[in-house]
Amino acid sequence: VAMLLAGCTSTSVALAPGKTMSSPAPPGGSALACGNYIDANASAAPLPVVLGVVALPVSPRYPALGTALSGQSDKTLRLFAKTGLVIKPGTTFELIVPAPFTRRLSIGWGLPGTPSHRLLVNSCPNPGGKWLAYAGGYWIDHPACVPIIVRAGGRQQTVHIGIGTACPGQQPPPGPSQS
Repeated sequence: VAMLLAGCTSTSVALAPGKTMSSPAPPGGSALACGNYIDANASAAPLPVVLGVVALPVSPRYPALGTALSGQSDKTLRLFAKTGLVIKPGTTFELIVPAPFTRRLSIGWGLPGTPSHRLLVNSCPNPGGKWLAYAGGYWIDHPACVPIIVRAGGRQQTVHIGIGTACPGQQPPPGPSQS
């Protein structure tokens, strides 16, 4: 997991034989390119697993994420909280930024991780591990505790993630964080 939370660079990635790309993006969103994982044998721990399909740094069980200046000219993308997305292969789900937050929060994983308000993960094949990990994270205009909706298998759960600041009952980011 330390590798997932550590730095990642923006590089081009060639797909290995047998790796597949993503399905079409949902309206107003993006689709995860399944073959662009950074770890094919990742572990969900210590991240909490939501709806059995995705491990996320949710409050209060995981510390808030640190932020850094993104370098983006769009003020709504001013800060970036880098964190891996850990998914269960073969599952289909969506991560959605609720409407009240779409003016200030975007999400994105994969290479490239394109900022969007909705991410579709469509049955990424299992190359042998129990979980797949992808580089990316959250873009936000200023630190906040934000909701993210997870939809999978006809179920929906809203989780809260501290970005640059802690949610109620959550530990602050482990290191310095830009605000």
